[in-house]
Amino acid sequence: MNQSPQHSLLRSVLVRGALVALAALVAVSMVFAGQAEASAGAYRVLLAEVEEGGAKRLQAQVAAFPDVAAVDLADTSLFTPTAGELKAYDLVVSIGDSSYANEEAWGNSLADYVDAGGIVVQSAYDTWIDGEPTGRWASGGYPALIPGETANEATTLGSFDATSPLMQGIAQGSLASAGYKTENEPAPGASVVARWIDGTPAIAIKGRAIGISAFIGGRYDAPGEPSWTGNYGQVVVNAARMLAPPSLTVLNSNPAGGIVTSTVSGISCGSVCSANLTYGSPVGLVPTANKGFAFAGFSGACTGSACALTMDGAKSVAANFTAYKFGKVKLNRKKGTAKLTISVGAPGALVVSGKKIKKRSKVVKAAGKATIAIVPKGKALKALAKTGKAKVKVKLAYTPTGGSTSILTKRIGLKLVS
Repeated sequence: MNQSPQHSLLRSVLVRGALVALAALVAVSMVFAGQAEASAGAYRVLLAEVEEGGAKRLQAQVAAFPDVAAVDLADTSLFTPTAGELKAYDLVVSIGDSSYANEEAWGNSLADYVDAGGIVVQSAYDTWIDGEPTGRWASGGYPALIPGETANEATTLGSFDATSPLMQGIAQGSLASAGYKTENEPAPGASVVARWIDGTPAIAIKGRAIGISAFIGGRYDAPGEPSWTGNYGQVVVNAARMLAPPSLTVLNSNPAGGIVTSTVSGISCGSVCSANLTYGSPVGLVPTANKGFAFAGFSGACTGSACALTMDGAKSVAANFTAYKFGKVKLNRKKGTAKLTISVGAPGALVVSGKKIKKRSKVVKAAGKATIAIVPKGKALKALAKTGKAKVKVKLAYTPTGGSTSILTKRIGLKLVS
C-alpha cells in the first residue's frame, strides 16, 4: 500500500469537530521523531491502543528499523478510525481492553482494511474473550487466535518456527509477558509459529492477521515495572516484511532502447514496471539493448553497468539506454582511407575494428557527432593496390560512460586513385 495519507487521523477528527478526541490525539497521534531515516516506500505503521499516551515503547522499537517510515499512535477508546484512514498504513497493531469507542465499528474497519490488502497484528487484550473487536472482524473469522480468558501469568518465549519470516531475529526466551496475557487457541486455518514455555500459543498467523497473546501496549506499564519485555517491534516489522514485501521499481526513460529483466521472476519491462520481492532476497537487473542503442548505465539504487541488490527495503532503479548510429562516410581516394561519422547520444568510447582494417579508438566527451578513421590493412591494402577498390566490414563498438558495450556493423567500399 505505502501511500501517503490524504489527511492524518488528527485532521479527520478536526473535520468531525470532536474536541475531546482532538485534545487526546494532539498528544498521541504523531510520527516518532527519533526514528532512523527511512528509504522511499518504507512501511507506515499505526499502533491503536485504548489508552492515552499509547504504546510508546513499542513505537520506539518499530521506528528504529530503517525500512519503517512512520509509526503513529491512535486511541481507539476516543474514536474509531475508518478503513479509508487505515489504508494510509501498511500495518495496524490493535491493542484493546473492551474500551473501544465502538467495538463493532472497529471490527468492521479492520476487516475492510484487511480486505483491501492491509495487515493487522492483534495482541492482548484484543485477544481476550471480553475485549476483542466485534463486527465483521469476529463474524468473518479474521483473527489468528480465538479470543480466550485472561491468564495474566508471567511467561517467556519457548519453542518457535525459526524458518518462519515472522520470527526472524527472535531468539528463544527473548520475548516475555510480565503477567499480562491471554490464553488462546489457534483459529481454524491459522498456523502457530511460536509458543510460550508452557506450550500455549504465543504467536499465530492466519492470512493477513497475526495474533500475539501477550500484552504489548503501554496501559499497564508502571514506573520501573514494564508489562512486557523483548523486541516485539521485530515481530511487527517482520509481519510487514512478510506480508507487504518490499517493491522493486524500474524506470526506463527510453523503452525503445531496450528492456530490463531481473534474475528472479518479476521484472521484465520497457518503460516502468515493479514487483514485490521477498524481504532480504538478492536480485540482479540485466539490461538488453535493442539494435542501434547502447546501455548507458543504472542510476538510483544502482549505478554503473551492473546492478545487484538486496531487498531490505523498497528500491527504485533507473535504466538508461542511448541511441547511436552510422553517419556519412567520407572517402580519401588519394590514401585509400575513409572517415566514418558516428552519432552518439551520450559520452563514451568508440572502437572500430575488422579483419581488413586497423583498430582505431576514440573518446567521445559529449553527445553529438564524432569521426573516426577507417584505415585498410592486409587483403584490403592488396586489393586497393591491384584494382583501386576494396570492401571492408567495419565493426563499431560503442560504450557509453558507465554503461555496457553495444556493436553495429557496416560494409564500406574504399577507393584508391593513383
